[in-house]
Amino acid sequence: MKKYWKTILISLVIIITIGAFYIQAAMAADTKLSFRIETISGNEEEIENIILQVAYKNGDINRWLDISKDGTTDMMNQSNIKALINVNTYGTSMFQKLIEEHRNFMRGKELNPSHYFEDRERLIYTSIPDNGRKVIQGSPLTFKIDILDKKTNERSSFEINTPVQASYNWMNVNDIYAEDGKIKTLLTGSLINGEEELRIYTVDENNKEFENDSIIAKAEPEEGIMSSIRIFNDSDILQTENYYLYMVGKYKDQMDVDAYTEPELISSQMYLYNNITKQVEEWTVPNELKPYIDLMAIHGADIFIPVPSDTGLEMNRYNIEKEQWENPLNFSFANSANDEDSPFFQLKNGKLYMVNRVSDGHSIFIRDLRTGKSLYEGKIIGENNENLGPDFELYINQLYRTI
Repeated sequence: MKKYWKTILISLVIIITIGAFYIQAAMAADTKLSFRIETISGNEEEIENIILQVAYKNGDINRWLDISKDGTTDMMNQSNIKALINVNTYGTSMFQKLIEEHRNFMRGKELNPSHYFEDRERLIYTSIPDNGRKVIQGSPLTFKIDILDKKTNERSSFEINTPVQASYNWMNVNDIYAEDGKIKTLLTGSLINGEEELRIYTVDENNKEFENDSIIAKAEPEEGIMSSIRIFNDSDILQTENYYLYMVGKYKDQMDVDAYTEPELISSQMYLYNNITKQVEEWTVPNELKPYIDLMAIHGADIFIPVPSDTGLEMNRYNIEKEQWENPLNFSFANSANDEDSPFFQLKNGKLYMVNRVSDGHSIFIRDLRTGKSLYEGKIIGENNENLGPDFELYINQLYRTI
């Protein structure tokens, strides 16, 4: 017995530690946290389908919450399976409407908006096997296409095979575009040789035939330099997007640098792809706006680049069809309660969504990006303050709309 006392002691410590962790987790899960978005002014329909994904912190307690006008969904209080779904995909909350309206069609499908296209008449889902992992040159790439007629509730499904032109570590579906009997799939591919490609695969829906495959961008690595492709379109949009805005960037190779360090951008080139004309053209960002390209967004035929300041945002807008920059708009907001807190803002669906921490909580503002008009103002309200704790903090991770 004396021979094994150290092993027994270590085992007991491990068991007690694990047990304490699960007891603490269970106690934390029993503490109900409840917030909601309360309207102060404006059109409440603006937040009808809006969900804020928020990190709650109070001492050692950390929770992920989804907050909307209807209340709070606590990820910790969901089943393990649901929690995994919400961590590893966009989450069931985002797809709630589609699941409720088209339950049979949605069954078994990946909850990733990049795989869907929707208009008034149809809902289209496109996927590739194993999410495009390890695709070998010469092997068939299979597109599985599932189409729902929303008026008749009739479904049609078919598969299209096309030979792969190169070997890839992975291929990723970025967007589905459907128009005039053609279904296009925008894919990013990481080649085994280190290159990266942006391709469009076009399928003839009526004849159920593969039509063509075109490369619209390529990033080629160089010695000491990494290259990659970034797409600026909103992946949450299921409707027709006539333009794709993307960048081929070259970065200093930082193999020996900490993984959390932002790579140094050496050079970049912007491109616009027109889905109607099938043409690619270069697009130039003015030098004074280049430091803010990470904040850039595209909506319809407009490209937006916000420039933050201590008191608000200057919104710069370029119209693709007019080929000109419009007069910038200025959005002001109340000073944060803490100088270290920067307001959260997101450009989405032609609107500016901003959440700002103020002395008595968090304010929410929605503005029209084209006119600057205020559409909505509200606050995040705690509904059971005794459970929230006196020093709790909320960190806004992202905003998304239910589909």
